[in-house]
Amino acid sequence: MEAAGRDLDPSHTESCAAFGVHVRNVRAAIVHTYALVAHASVKEASPEVAAALWNAMIEQCNDALRVLRKLKDLYPDCGTPQLYDLTLDYRREAEERYRQNLEDSQCQTPTPAGLFPNQN
Repeated sequence: MEAAGRDLDPSHTESCAAFGVHVRNVRAAIVHTYALVAHASVKEASPEVAAALWNAMIEQCNDALRVLRKLKDLYPDCGTPQLYDLTLDYRREAEERYRQNLEDSQCQTPTPAGLFPNQN
């Protein structure tokens, strides 16, 4: 996407259409990766590993945001500002899930003896 942003001329209509393909591809990658991470983190028994998965999602969003920050003003009519906002939303949600899993990994205290009646 970054290379396409440099190579295309934002003043030409054809460039916006071509750049829009990159916008759709990045959007699909963000949405799909989020879904994969959500599924994998729910299946993961270890909160540390789940937190690492969410951290990788945060990094992917950061990478996309770094590029989109430069391009959203160059290609405002090609869906770039909307993708920037969507990526921020996904990053915020990933950060919340990262924080929750990190807290879960740090708060693993054993159940106090006698808390539950003996089932034998």
